[in-house]
Amino acid sequence: MSKVSAGVTVTRRKLEDRYPFTDVPFQYDADDYEYLPGLRGQGDGFLTPVFFKRGVLLKYDTASGYRLTFASRTYGTITTDEDNQISFGINRNGRVVMWLGDIATLPVPEQYYLLSENVESDHSIGSEFYDGQIDCIFSDPTPENDLLAARTDFLEAARMHFGATLAHLEAEVVAIALDFARPLTDSVKNQQHAADALNKIHVESLDTQAIGKLLSAAGGDPKGLGGLKRLQTLLETLPGSSAISNLMLPLFVTYDLRVANLHLTSTGTASDKMDDITSRLGLPAAAPFFDVYDALVKQLAAAYRGLQELLTP
Repeated sequence: MSKVSAGVTVTRRKLEDRYPFTDVPFQYDADDYEYLPGLRGQGDGFLTPVFFKRGVLLKYDTASGYRLTFASRTYGTITTDEDNQISFGINRNGRVVMWLGDIATLPVPEQYYLLSENVESDHSIGSEFYDGQIDCIFSDPTPENDLLAARTDFLEAARMHFGATLAHLEAEVVAIALDFARPLTDSVKNQQHAADALNKIHVESLDTQAIGKLLSAAGGDPKGLGGLKRLQTLLETLPGSSAISNLMLPLFVTYDLRVANLHLTSTGTASDKMDDITSRLGLPAAAPFFDVYDALVKQLAAAYRGLQELLTP
């Protein structure tokens, strides 16, 4: 005769802890702090992750008095003119993650802005932010991460030099930039997506009105000029401007790559434009799309760094 063991039911009380860093009623889950690896080092709840909608970043990219910089696609920093600074990550679900203890160092009105974009924890903190802050792992950046960081550094140098921001990452562009990676295949659809994404991040994001005002103040005439040409003409007012044309070339190639892949043109016209693009990138005619993509990403990053050097005393 067999014995039947009685079932055992274990009920764990969910933690409802609130940590004494701020009186602003942020949503967070104390279980994250207690059970996610590496967060309990300080023992006081400082490293409790607090989650936000990705749109929370838009204020810091567009409003005066703030700077939004990216070390990579999933690790960034917000800085204010009052020298408040806070790091953040982007998790696999597109949520922005910050530490509760860091948030508490911000002015209370700033905390309430964050509260307006606060969401429940999804318990996912895997990102380069987590790797760097908790595991002290700083992996070699991907070419795409390197490019985004170079763009950030150039725009910061331009802001310091001109006293104005030359480009923004608007809502759509933020989403594209933070998810952008090398295409998995060279299908027509992936080629079009890559060309469109590169153009949105590096060309369409230019603030043509702000650049036009700066150009007018420098004695130039922005009328009839598109964003790239306005930027080139403005930068040509700087010492060492003879290098500007070559440095700007990858940005113009980025625009042309989108035209070749997404505009409704004849096959012959698109092919001719792609031949022109490969030539300007120093590639052989009819080079595979992956070669074009890799060369363009690399040359865009180098262009931003060259432009940054011209703007840095």
